[in-house]
Amino acid sequence: MDAQRKQFIQNTFDTVAPGYDHPAMAFFPATAERLLAHLQLDPAARLLDVCCGTGMVSLRAARMLTEGAVVGVDLSSGMLDQARQLKLDNVEFRQMDMEALDFERHSFDAATCSFGLFFIDDMEQALREIAARIKPGGKLAISTFAADAFEPMASLFLRRYESFGQETRDAAWKRIATESELRALFATAGLDEVVIHHEPLSYPLTAPDWWAIVWNAGYRGYLQQLSEAERAAFRQQHLAEIEQLCAAGKGRLNVGVMVAVARIG
Repeated sequence: MDAQRKQFIQNTFDTVAPGYDHPAMAFFPATAERLLAHLQLDPAARLLDVCCGTGMVSLRAARMLTEGAVVGVDLSSGMLDQARQLKLDNVEFRQMDMEALDFERHSFDAATCSFGLFFIDDMEQALREIAARIKPGGKLAISTFAADAFEPMASLFLRRYESFGQETRDAAWKRIATESELRALFATAGLDEVVIHHEPLSYPLTAPDWWAIVWNAGYRGYLQQLSEAERAAFRQQHLAEIEQLCAAGKGRLNVGVMVAVARIG
């Protein structure tokens, strides 16, 4: 990934970090719980959590690993500041680029990467590098969004954004939004022993809830391209259509997720 794109991602997540654990984004803790359930860690395991964010996976894992330890790494110092607010003896957080992991090979029993791998251009190489840090027989788990995640709200958001003369592009996670794409990625990375779990998360939400998701996560990057006046107009117009959707009984947010767990040979 080029330096400019990487800096944009880092700045975006530094900006949204204080609100990243907003209750409207209940899909993050729900996925963390399910990912760890599928991973089935030994209590004495040493876990590497790549793209750890605010520590959704790291902190839950640390409580489970009563004899083990967790190292969480993330590019965003803002996200790590949030993760460090809860002090646990068996977890540490380090600022680190996932494309330059500074760990010895085979130094962890397991690794996770929740909603982070798809930000990297060369996902296959990133997956190989993470896998190389895991001992033979260990496990690697990642989570990603399914193709229909955040619908129907996301499509309304993007169409409204384009009406302001702005360009949009497919979300990064769209590259691995189906089981076949996810399996192909793991196979290309040399990881053939993989089990994919589908987690169809869905819940009702209000227009303010949706705005909390937009403002406190990746969609914020779009809004930062608008002037203050444009942002205010966008918010008013977009939330009006979300409120209309909710009034019609269609205000249920789809956040389908896939969790892939591979065994390292």
